[in-house]
Amino acid sequence: MKTLESFGWASLLALGMAALPSLPVAAQSAQEVIQTGLEAYAAGEYEAAAAAWQQLIELQPDNPDAHNNLGATLYYLGDLDGAAAAYQQAIALDPDSATIYNNLGVVLVELAAYQQALELDPAVAEVYNNLGNLLDGEEAVAAYQRAVELKPDYAAAYNNLGTALASLAQYEAAIAAYEQALEIEPDFTAAQENLSAVQDRQEETLAE
Repeated sequence: MKTLESFGWASLLALGMAALPSLPVAAQSAQEVIQTGLEAYAAGEYEAAAAAWQQLIELQPDNPDAHNNLGATLYYLGDLDGAAAAYQQAIALDPDSATIYNNLGVVLVELAAYQQALELDPAVAEVYNNLGNLLDGEEAVAAYQRAVELKPDYAAAYNNLGTALASLAQYEAAIAAYEQALEIEPDFTAAQENLSAVQDRQEETLAE
């Protein structure tokens, strides 16, 4: 999981999560998914929460609260594009919700803010790191590489670079990035876990 270097993200959406209504007995499985999502979100386990909301959307594709909650969760995972898409879907289902419009507005402002920040000062490592969190594949790698070029002691960006490289199956480069993060910050738990996971994956690949 990426460790995100963000600008006050924890302040977003304190009221943005929807407490979904209780469901009839026939939909008990959906009710259980809702409970799982809310509990995971409250505990800061955002990947588990996102998985729950995606499962709920499969069960109830026309439920705007499910899409809104997915948007809130993706926001905390640093996926602003995904969050915006989820909010837009929620609005399509519930066009009268001021809360969802507000949530979408915050995300769109933040996306624009990154672009504006780079226009004003293209040498801010934190912006490239945050931008990398919004991108995939080679684009994400390029953003993280630029971040560590600008700030060579940026452990979080090296960790994120490792994750992006691992997603491309570039395991040797990913391991090097995680090791660099740990050289800078030896107690970096996420980098330790990511390094171990990628080393295991590399061994499995070699054994095939």
